[in-house]
Amino acid sequence: MGGRAISNLTADQLDSELKLSERGAADGRKNLPASGDDQLSAVEAMVVSRIDGVIGQRSNEILGVGSGQDFTTLPQDLETLAGEPQTILTQFRAKKARAQSAVGLELNNTHSDFARAYRDYRAFRIQHQLTETEPSYDTVFWRKVFFLALLFTVEVAANGWIIGQASPGGLVQGWTTALMISVLVVLTGSLIGAGPWRYLNYRGADGNGAVHRLWAVPSVVIGGLLLLLFAFYIAHYRYALSHSDLDSPAPDNILSSIASAPFQPFQQMESLLLFIIALLIGIFAVARGAHWDDPYPGYGPRHRRMEGARERAQELALGLSQEVDEAKQDADQALAEIAQRSTASVGALRQAIARTQDNAPIWDFQVLQILSEGRDAIEIYRDANREARSGKAPSYFDTDAFEDVEPPSSAEILESLQTAFARATNNITACKSQLAGARAQLEAEYHSFYDDELTPFLKNIENNATVNVRSEFDDGPAAKRAAPRVEEPVSDEPPEEPSRGPLSFKRLRGQR
Repeated sequence: MGGRAISNLTADQLDSELKLSERGAADGRKNLPASGDDQLSAVEAMVVSRIDGVIGQRSNEILGVGSGQDFTTLPQDLETLAGEPQTILTQFRAKKARAQSAVGLELNNTHSDFARAYRDYRAFRIQHQLTETEPSYDTVFWRKVFFLALLFTVEVAANGWIIGQASPGGLVQGWTTALMISVLVVLTGSLIGAGPWRYLNYRGADGNGAVHRLWAVPSVVIGGLLLLLFAFYIAHYRYALSHSDLDSPAPDNILSSIASAPFQPFQQMESLLLFIIALLIGIFAVARGAHWDDPYPGYGPRHRRMEGARERAQELALGLSQEVDEAKQDADQALAEIAQRSTASVGALRQAIARTQDNAPIWDFQVLQILSEGRDAIEIYRDANREARSGKAPSYFDTDAFEDVEPPSSAEILESLQTAFARATNNITACKSQLAGARAQLEAEYHSFYDDELTPFLKNIENNATVNVRSEFDDGPAAKRAAPRVEEPVSDEPPEEPSRGPLSFKRLRGQR
């Protein structure tokens, strides 16, 4: 049988693994296959299949990953890849359309809400002559509450400590009285500041603010007298406690004492200190109440409604832009994968051609050796079958079992690969052209979404909306230098503001 080119495949090894001698003898004793049969027996077919598998394995080992036959469908595969960019582009359009459909109605409604709030805000500024001022208020609720709580805590601590030292009931009675007075002082001051104090400078629509001052001024005076009464009360209470016996009940003639001798407690430093603290806390409470919202009544709520509508529209638009960005990212990734797959396929084909050229002699020699080992293995089976059978052996025993097995030669494989490479080169050019066109179209539609579709949704909803509202009524030098503008009454839509463009989400894309 000659030298063995493949150490792990010999006829003897096949005989040992497949028990060809034993199977041949067993079939021969049964006169199988029959003398008239012209088809290979099951054992022979198994040997032929085994040899065919070994040839395919050796093709992969010698010629590289995949034999020449693995590349016969490459041109068709590249033709299929050439159509996928348009499919990816269609998928991007579908995702963009679904995202727009999901939020389009809500975004339009929010834009209408902003336009309505803007008109109300603008008309309020014109009517109340607030074109030179911006709303000013604390937007953090806990911070506003904290300052009121701080005032209350300081008043309770000061009153409780000073009163408790002189109270016959000790600190408990002192803190109880301090708590009551502190609540009255802080609450009264806050109500004065949040209510009548803010209406002292209220101009009202079309200048009718004097009507509100008719009740605001008396209310402020009454509130101030109440704060003064509470301050006198706490001072007289402390003075009365300091001049009472330890077992005496709490004094109940404070109001009459205030009426008869209002300044008598100031002879005592502690009472004077309580009086000053109560007045200061009351004044601070008035200031805190006045600035709980914008000091001008009605200005803050209108500004918040406008800002809230603008922020809701921006949030919806930002969510829409994020979905479109994700769709764009998925499309870019899919196009990159197609480019990578096509390049890798052609690269593998180049490698197969190079390895076939380098290993052609080895391949041709080893194919012949493998077939030779297969024929010897078949002869082992047939010889054992002939010796054991009592009848005539089938006539096909004299024919070559591998006559239909014709592995391609290296020249044939190389020719097939080169033919496939020529077709693949043309197809990959078309694939690259489709990729470039799809990428260009994808970028164009992506930017068109921001420039032509999303921006109109956000027309006149800008980050600097408040500043631009002020600039509409500016009569200073900057306004005189600007282009002439015809003043119009309040319209149904927010006015055009040429100083800045609408909110651009391109900047958001760049930041991400």
